[in-house]
Amino acid sequence: MDLNKISLPYDVPYYSQVASPDLAFQIFSHELSPESDPRWMDYGTDTQEEYAYWVERSCGIACVKMCVEALGGPRRSMMEWIRRGLALGGYLEKVENGTRVELGWIHQALADLVEGEGFIAFPTAATLGEIHAHLQDKQLIIASVCYQLGTYETITHKGGHLVVVKSSWSGPGIPASSHGLVIHNPSGRYRELQMDARIPADRFEASYSGRVVIIGPS
Repeated sequence: MDLNKISLPYDVPYYSQVASPDLAFQIFSHELSPESDPRWMDYGTDTQEEYAYWVERSCGIACVKMCVEALGGPRRSMMEWIRRGLALGGYLEKVENGTRVELGWIHQALADLVEGEGFIAFPTAATLGEIHAHLQDKQLIIASVCYQLGTYETITHKGGHLVVVKSSWSGPGIPASSHGLVIHNPSGRYRELQMDARIPADRFEASYSGRVVIIGPS
């Protein structure tokens, strides 16, 4: 299978939305409060409450951090990246009937953060075949999927979460049912679904909104 693997020439680091990735399941399932994370200060927040607020809202920022560092850009804390994104108006909220509705990180703002470090980045639509082609062209990909991709749950909707796609396998001689992608998922609930998670193509497509941010060297 791996004879047909498309891999990037970059060492892509992994960053979780959770300061202690081994606690991801407990925190995201609300069995453990984020304030109880013993490594919360690694995030760069000023308080445990600030960390708790952003831990479920930082998928796009974790992806930006991974991609920028993969291309040789600066290492910044998660919270420093969040603050830079907020300064660009990158986190979208609105009020409906007196209730605040959070829509998440704007893809263009994430691209602007990357471009601010001297790299190429742009949001676009892409089919799964086009994702393979972008990888072949040595481009990093932030893909919009649903959070269930980091669980063993049945996929029920598309989008709302972001992951980094770093390689794929497909091609002649490999059954379509065996095609897949390797991703860094910042909200993976289990170790095997966090760093270098191997996701079958059909499961990826079930969760995929069709939108990506393409990132490459200058």
